[in-house]
Amino acid sequence: MQTVGLIHTLEQRLNRMQTVGLIHTLEQCLNRVQTMGLIHIPEQCLNSMQTVRLIHTLEQCLNRMQTVGLIHTLEQCLNRMQTVGLIHTLEQCLKRMQTVGLIHTLEQCLNRMQTVGLIHTLEQCLNRMQTVGLIHTLEQCLNRTQTVGLIHTLEQRLNRMQTVGLIHTLEQRLNRTQTVGLIHTLEQCLNRTQTVGLIHTLEQRLNRMQTVGLIHTLEQRLNRVQTVGLIHTLEQRLNRVQTMGLIHTLEQCLNRTVGLIHTLE
Repeated sequence: MQTVGLIHTLEQRLNRMQTVGLIHTLEQCLNRVQTMGLIHIPEQCLNSMQTVRLIHTLEQCLNRMQTVGLIHTLEQCLNRMQTVGLIHTLEQCLKRMQTVGLIHTLEQCLNRMQTVGLIHTLEQCLNRMQTVGLIHTLEQCLNRTQTVGLIHTLEQRLNRMQTVGLIHTLEQRLNRTQTVGLIHTLEQCLNRTQTVGLIHTLEQRLNRMQTVGLIHTLEQRLNRVQTVGLIHTLEQRLNRVQTMGLIHTLEQCLNRTVGLIHTLE
C-alpha cells in the first residue's frame, strides 16, 4: 500500500463517519462477552490476519465513526468495565505478544509512510476535531475512574516491561490534563512537528539518498551523453546519410547509363 493514499482515504472517510450505530453495537457485544475471551479472540485473529485486510476492515469501521459520539460512548463503556480486570487482561495479552515482531512490523510500516503527507493529514484531522468537547469529555472520564489505582496498576505493569521513560512521559502528560494546558501543549506539539520533526526527517532521508553525490553523478553523466554520445550518434547518422545518398546517386547514374546505352543500341 502506498501510505499517502491510505491516509488521504482515511481523512476523506473520517469526514463521513457515523459513530453512534457502531459504538452502540460494540457496547452490546461487550455486554454479551466476557472480557477475557474477547481479548483472547482478537489476539488469535490478529496473529492470523494479513495486515492489509485488517487495515481495510479498520478503514470501513472508521467510516462510520463520529469523534464526539465515540468519546461519549467510550465514557459510558468505561463506567461499566472493571478497571482491574481490564488491566489484568491487557497484561496477559501483552505477555503473549512478541515485542520484537511487533516493533519490526511498526518499523516497516513507518518506513513506508511519507512523513510529509502523514503530518499534513494529522494536522488536518486535529483541526477538524472539536478540541474543547474532547478535552471536557476526557476530564469527565478521568474524574469517574479510580485514577490513583489505575496509575498504580499501570506503574506495576509498566515496570515489568522496562518502561521508565514511558511512565515519566505519562506523568508529564497527566499533569497537562487541564483543558487550557492540554490545548496549549497540542499547539506546541503541532508547531514542533511541522518545523523541527519535518525538517529533521527530510534531512535524514535526503542524507540516505546521497543527494549531492547523486546530482553530481547525474551531471557528469549528462555531460558525457550530451558530448560524446551526441557527437558519436550524429557522426553515425551523418555517415549513414552520406553513404545512403551516395549509393542512391550512383544507382541513379548507373540506371541512366544503362538506359542511354540501351537507347544507342
